[in-house]
Amino acid sequence: VERLLARPRTPPPPRGLAARGLPARTIDGFLRPLLAALLCDPGLTTSSRCADLALRSFAGGRLCVPEGGAEVLPELLARALPPGTVHTGVRVTSVSTNTVTTAEHGEFRCRAVLLATDARAAAELLPGLRVPDFHQVTVVHHTTDEPPATGAALLLDADRGGPVAHTAVVSQVDPSRAPAGRALISSTVLGPPPPDVETAVRMHLARLYGMSTTRWETLAVHHTPEAVPTMRAPHDLRRPVRLLAGLYVCGDHRDTSTVQGALHSAHRATTAILTDLGARGSMHRADPLPATRAA
Repeated sequence: VERLLARPRTPPPPRGLAARGLPARTIDGFLRPLLAALLCDPGLTTSSRCADLALRSFAGGRLCVPEGGAEVLPELLARALPPGTVHTGVRVTSVSTNTVTTAEHGEFRCRAVLLATDARAAAELLPGLRVPDFHQVTVVHHTTDEPPATGAALLLDADRGGPVAHTAVVSQVDPSRAPAGRALISSTVLGPPPPDVETAVRMHLARLYGMSTTRWETLAVHHTPEAVPTMRAPHDLRRPVRLLAGLYVCGDHRDTSTVQGALHSAHRATTAILTDLGARGSMHRADPLPATRAA
């Protein structure tokens, strides 16, 4: 990673990729649509260093989805904590280094506060934090009893012949996401959606999958106008997570605008908290309980 960050800045992709000698067919037929999908950036205005990091992560691992849905991950984390540790549905109105004030549940005293929200919510609670520009994302879910024969592959639109940037039969990866006896197809539109997004997506999917989509049932259309912070050059990959001793912030707006970036900023923030509190030991293992002595 440090070697990538030390490279001289190059123009954003795809011009930066072409400057490295990659053939136009490889860039336009594969890397352009792949980077657009990884970065949620249809115009590929992202910093070349951030694009390099996204490609590195993709090459070093595999695409995946949480079994049972994205909400399963926080539920698993919460399940490992003592009962009553996590409170949901609580609206926070202000934070400080030792207090969290809520709308309906009063104040909570604490030794440190870590604000883990999107960029705009963080700036509302901590005025002065930068609010970036955002990429829009729309996700359309269809179900059918006659799924495409593409297996679990992620289908990219290299021709840019319609609004869909990428699509997949998600139930081939996680069958629990589909209604019984049916398949779930999830498709992503990057940037501002067309006026009749459902019809436009359905027509584009028919061309991409090479089959009729007339009988496909639309389950949901989710549009998020502020889905992913933009990363135009020069993008600061290591925005401060320690604002004051006792007050910390993390999220994709403090690192790269990816899941990996959000997790990395959280690691940086928790490391800072443990350091400030004088905690010892590794975050990656459970320290043994202190030995008890007989009275």
